[in-house]
Amino acid sequence: MHKEYENGKLFKEDCLERMRSMDDNSIDCIITSPPYNKKGLQGKKSKTYTAEEVEERRVRALLKAEERDSAKTSPRYKYHEKGNSIWKGFEIDYDSYSDFMPEKEYHKWMVDVLNEMTRILKPDGSIFFNHKPRRYKNRAHLPTEFIHKSNANIYQLIIWDRKSSPNIRADILVPNTEHIYWLCKDKPKSDRKQIERQYFGEVWNITPKRQKGHPAPFPEELVKNCLLLSTKPGDIVFDPFMGSGTTALVAEKTGRRWIGCELDEKYISMTNERLTAAKTTNTGE
Repeated sequence: MHKEYENGKLFKEDCLERMRSMDDNSIDCIITSPPYNKKGLQGKKSKTYTAEEVEERRVRALLKAEERDSAKTSPRYKYHEKGNSIWKGFEIDYDSYSDFMPEKEYHKWMVDVLNEMTRILKPDGSIFFNHKPRRYKNRAHLPTEFIHKSNANIYQLIIWDRKSSPNIRADILVPNTEHIYWLCKDKPKSDRKQIERQYFGEVWNITPKRQKGHPAPFPEELVKNCLLLSTKPGDIVFDPFMGSGTTALVAEKTGRRWIGCELDEKYISMTNERLTAAKTTNTGE
């Protein structure tokens, strides 16, 4: 199931399933931020199911989903109930994301995602993979723990200085940065002169704007930097975790073609609203 826009397509589909149907070397740029699995890292558990129970729940959920779609409702979404082959029996409430995947499973999932992204990426393409250090038992767990297990190469590390953090702990420094891993297959094409001079360095100072309805939206400026740095108008950008649609929105504004995946109907609706509003503004309708 997908919806087509002027320059892009948004699939209501698991990102691994979608990527596995895509051709090798077909994407110019990938910009994304996956779930961080914070609670899974802490060992918090939720109910799991046998393979038979998972399949039974999957079929039952698909039937319910068809009924809900026809009624045009936006229910709370649980990954395993929609038959996602990765989350399976782990209780993940996507509408208010809970991060309950066991950490070993999360690492495997991330490696699978990174490998598929690398496969579909053109030899001179770029992946901008947003993640962050996660803390547990007085240790910082870095995304490189699973990135180095994948086929992706780290071309450069960009530090996103968010300027603030909701952290209230006094025993550590305020964690006000996240990482943008610039990944590649071979040597990526890039042109630093296409972005503003203030972003010529490895530290990007960008304060995120609050957005009603999504817990962690990408700033448009961050996505714009990635696109201008590594692509040209007409190139194809892919976001496997589209969320509220910032990658698609900036791609439309900069003349790039785009493909996105998103499972939650709420975020699909938000993406559609943002794209429609941007088009109305540009056309003066």
